[in-house]
Amino acid sequence: MGHLLAANFETLLYIGAAWWAARYLNENYPRDFDWSVVTYVFGLILILRSWYLVFRSLMKAQKKPDGDNKEASHEEHS
Repeated sequence: MGHLLAANFETLLYIGAAWWAARYLNENYPRDFDWSVVTYVFGLILILRSWYLVFRSLMKAQKKPDGDNKEASHEEHS
């Protein structure tokens, strides 16, 4: 659950950073194109990487043997 919350926070952080970077670059380094195209694509790549890591860790957690979980639940009931 913590991974999912962290990924959502990270997503908001990347979107905010991409917006701020685009605004800064447009003001200080004007070009024929809008810098938000570059920064939002970069932010999207970082978001996809973050969600990939979340799903990979969830898949690893599902593949763990149930013996660990059964021992923990048995200790709680004792």
